[in-house]
Amino acid sequence: MRRVQRLLRMLVPLTVLCLTACATVPPDIEPPKISIANIAPKDFSVFEQRFDVQLRIQNPNDQELGINGLRCDIELNDKEFGNGMSGQKVTVPRFGSEVVNVEVITGLGSFLRQFQELNKSGVGKLRYRLKGTAFVESPSSFKLPFDEKGEVDLGLGQPQQ
Repeated sequence: MRRVQRLLRMLVPLTVLCLTACATVPPDIEPPKISIANIAPKDFSVFEQRFDVQLRIQNPNDQELGINGLRCDIELNDKEFGNGMSGQKVTVPRFGSEVVNVEVITGLGSFLRQFQELNKSGVGKLRYRLKGTAFVESPSSFKLPFDEKGEVDLGLGQPQQ
């Protein structure tokens, strides 16, 4: 009997903690829309490549979002490209947008696959998928997942006549 009581004393607070954690995202907060604004090479070595990636964060909410960091994974043409993190703090105004700088790291194999695919296909469009988590500190502290897809015209297609 004492074992059951001890177990219940431990389970009840854990259950309450779990339910509280799930309820911390305010119900009226929509996830931000995040897209790639720019990618620039930063540092290349044999085993890894680093890129400066600018992400545009759009806030579809009627209140500002204070974001104190994010992490993301990038896929290009349905293949893993790289991942990155940023600890940059930014306040995204209500119905507004801001740009965050993220260092994205990719390995040699991933980089070569993307380069070969681009050369082989000759297609002037690049599809991307950007997924990750934004860490929001205001109006309260919580995590907002995001998963966005987009397409970039590289201008490499056939010339139009």
